[in-house]
Amino acid sequence: MKEIRVGIIGTGVISHRHMKNYEKIPNVKVVAACDIDKAKLDAWCARYGVADAYTDYRELLARDDIDSVDVCVHNNLHAPLSIAVMKAGKHCFCEKPMAASYVDAKTMYEAWEKYSKPQGKEFGIQISSLYSGQTRLAKRMIENGELGHVYYARSIGHRRRGRPGLDMVDLSPDFYSAEFAGHGALFDMGIYHIAQLLFIMGLPTLKSVSGSVFTEIEQSEKLLAGRKFEVEELGLGFAKYEGGLTLDVMESWALHMDEVGDTFIAGSKGGLRFYREPARPMGPGGPGGGMPEGGLRFMTIQNGRNIDIDLMVGGNSMYEHAESPELKYYDENHAHWYAYLSGLIPERYPTEKIALETAKVSEGIFLSSKLGREVTADEIEELSTSTAVRRQETPWGIFEYDF
Repeated sequence: MKEIRVGIIGTGVISHRHMKNYEKIPNVKVVAACDIDKAKLDAWCARYGVADAYTDYRELLARDDIDSVDVCVHNNLHAPLSIAVMKAGKHCFCEKPMAASYVDAKTMYEAWEKYSKPQGKEFGIQISSLYSGQTRLAKRMIENGELGHVYYARSIGHRRRGRPGLDMVDLSPDFYSAEFAGHGALFDMGIYHIAQLLFIMGLPTLKSVSGSVFTEIEQSEKLLAGRKFEVEELGLGFAKYEGGLTLDVMESWALHMDEVGDTFIAGSKGGLRFYREPARPMGPGGPGGGMPEGGLRFMTIQNGRNIDIDLMVGGNSMYEHAESPELKYYDENHAHWYAYLSGLIPERYPTEKIALETAKVSEGIFLSSKLGREVTADEIEELSTSTAVRRQETPWGIFEYDF
């Protein structure tokens, strides 16, 4: 099998998670990394045995021996760097969210169609929530009609107090910077929950959105150290889709509440509640790997009685994989991406499209909050404004991003 050579732009916290996945893929080799923080970059390269380190992303992209580039930087740098990767004629895999505004995400999608797709180059977004037995089973049940007419879904993401860079002090303050992050909870964590539901429900067509965003919880001036917290900690929304489907969204980094309930999907014949199963004591490499998996409970009526069925997603995973060994390529982002690039699976999840639709509803929540009224899908297209970085001062010079 052909070796796929990878370059990584950005050596922060998320890059370490990506590397843990790369180390499990036999035909993938990370050969170069780039970061404007040279001390962090050098330590990262030493840790993972990566020989070539760059402080200028253009030098990495100029190499003709790199097949795919992994973009692991903050939200508002996703568009400029991903588009640069596409223009350089390489596969591009970008960390979530696709961008911090819908128009920037759309620009990335259009750049893929213009520069990459005609050359057979792929563009993907990291959305780990798509790669699980929970997602596969829920999607299959809806496609089989087991829920009947699906008309209501709820997307829930909750932290009582977990604002990155503030409460979670091991993370960069850039997480709450308008310049680099652009947005907070809705774009940072919301993509996992909203995207999962949209994918399961077949990427419905958005009609309109109402919403509100808040930043209300006390902030430690000592931890802020003179900086400003510039993004939302709570986003609330209600979206209407074609076919009568409705979706409500609650995504919090900080909220004075202990339990807020689970994500669910409701249909005319039954409903699915998404929950976290306890970790199963299985060794590394087996389904679950000792980590908690997403579970499902199916609620319906049988013989006139309400019934509640635990679908035992995690427990049944080993049987599913035994019957269909190829499912190992659908258990994790990077395994899926590189299995497709290597020709081991015939198609991949369209994460670029899923992320774009997620950005549209998320942007709609912000626009609705700003305007104080419901906004249509067409208005989101018209009113979304770019937040992407176009000029960046670094210790190694000024980067002017052209896109």
